[in-house]
Amino acid sequence: MNMNYLSPIEFQLTIQRMPNIEFYVQKASIPSLSTSPVEKQTPLNRIYEQGDKIEYGEFNITFTIDEKMSNYLEVYRWLLGYSAPQTTDQYKNLKEDKYGLKSDISLLIVNSSKNPNINVKFYDCFPLSIDEISLDTTSNDIVYPEANVSFRYNYFDITVK
Repeated sequence: MNMNYLSPIEFQLTIQRMPNIEFYVQKASIPSLSTSPVEKQTPLNRIYEQGDKIEYGEFNITFTIDEKMSNYLEVYRWLLGYSAPQTTDQYKNLKEDKYGLKSDISLLIVNSSKNPNINVKFYDCFPLSIDEISLDTTSNDIVYPEANVSFRYNYFDITVK
């Protein structure tokens, strides 16, 4: 069986609540997984057993901001909606929206033949933060602004097609 390396540039990200982001995603990271060992006390030594709870790292993406800032505004409004900084209507409107307070995210990785290969699906996601937008006239080259977003979720599954 011939196996190729996983390509770091062949992926597609879909977020139900954020349809304007898909084309602009530059980076996505499959999060870390960890567990803490369970400590057992004995008269002589501590003994460790495998962990009983999995800890998922944050899911981070980077996207280029479009000129109308529509992709940035999707994250911005989502964050404002569930944190309700001005009125409780912001939370209510987000909750009653067709997507609700959380959204699933799919990261589809294609193989060397450009066929769907691996799907990483994150369940019940919500943004934790979005980076500042940096505008800079001192650069010699045009560098389009990007934003990093960190998401929290309940768990993720990896499906190989």
